[in-house]
This record gives sequence, structure tokens and C-alpha cells, in this order.
Amino acid sequence: MADGGYVIDMRSTGENHFKLLTVNGSPCIDVSGGALWEDVLRRCVSRFGLAPRSWTDYLSLTVGGTLSNAGVSGQAFRYGPQTSNVTELEVVTGKGDITVCSETQNPELFFGALGGLGQFGIITRARVKLQPAPDMVRWIRVVYAEFEEFTRDAEFLVSQKEDESFDYVEGFVFCNNDDPVNGWPSVQLNPDQEFNPAHLPQTAGPVLYCLELAFHYRNSDQPSTVDM
Repeated sequence: MADGGYVIDMRSTGENHFKLLTVNGSPCIDVSGGALWEDVLRRCVSRFGLAPRSWTDYLSLTVGGTLSNAGVSGQAFRYGPQTSNVTELEVVTGKGDITVCSETQNPELFFGALGGLGQFGIITRARVKLQPAPDMVRWIRVVYAEFEEFTRDAEFLVSQKEDESFDYVEGFVFCNNDDPVNGWPSVQLNPDQEFNPAHLPQTAGPVLYCLELAFHYRNSDQPSTVDM
């Protein structure tokens, strides 16, 4: 990946840190840089009913790995990428020093390590912001044949107030064919659902566009709210 550089597999350190804290009245979790996001999410939800505010789109990646890039998913329009939802890091520098850093403590290293592609050190611990996990999620995918309509709706949804839009908004592109990886089968929610190309307009080209949306609910919400 870099001439004379190193690629380090941190997964063996995944259990080194896992501690719930409260910082300025808000919940956070201290996790290892080698922990997988899917494990962090599962443990936070099952133990505390909490979840990270911002995830990465693919959860089988390490915390330190995505924080060294950005960590972008459907929550980024509201909370920013994962690099914007960290309050403290422990970093091993190129000199072998173990350094704790934050916005106020060693800030140059903190902001250098976040999104720094590993050039400023190896992230061995991160303090990640949490929020209450939803009890239910409504998951919707909307397919578009026209790019202009797709971007218009996406921009509208991400510009609305928090209580007037979805909790997750993400867009992607797929092929207008039956390829199992990149075509119609890749947009399904359940194995028993099938994409019906008969609904596509005659003007549809070789590429289609999809908005993936999710809305969070609590068990205390009224059924009418959930249905709406």
C-alpha cells in the first residue's frame, strides 16, 4: 500500500479495551483500535442499549482502520463521519511512544491520526460517542432511473430537520441487469424478495440509482407514528 510501509492486522487486540464512560453528560465507549465495528455495535446494544452515532457502511472493519480514513455511512449527513464522533485516542507513534490525545491534549496528534491514513501513528484505543439504540428500524430502498431525480431527493432528505427526515440516508449505484453482485439482486432486503424490472421506465439506461433509508422507533412510540 506504500513503498517501504507496513500493513498491520490489529484484530488480535480487539478485546484490549471495552469500557462505558460518561463524558460531559453523554455516553461514550472506550474500545480497542483492533475491535471490529460489528462487535462494538453488538456489545453496546446488548449490554447498554446504546449504539455508536456514526458507523461505517461495512461493519467488518476495525475501529482504528476506519478512523484512519474517515468512516462514512448513512448517518454522516447528521453526525458527520466517524472521525467527528471520537473524543479521545491512544496512539503508538513512529518512535514507539504510547500517547493519549484529544482536542485539548496533544491536539496535533489527535487531528493528524484521525483520517491520517496511519502516517502519524497506530490507533490502539478510541473513545467513541454513543446514543440510545432504537428498538425498531423501518428500512426502505427506493430505486431511480434518472440521476437528477435521485440526487434531488437525496439532497432534500439530508437538508431537513432531525425530526422531519430519516435517521439514515445513503445512496448507491447498481447495474440495470441480473448480475448477482452488481445488478438487481444486490438491492433486495430479504432473500424471498425479487426485483421486478417490469416497473422500470422504457427510458432507463444501463445504470440505476438507489436511496437506502432507515427510520428509528422506540417501543414507546404510538403505532400510528410507526405506520406513518
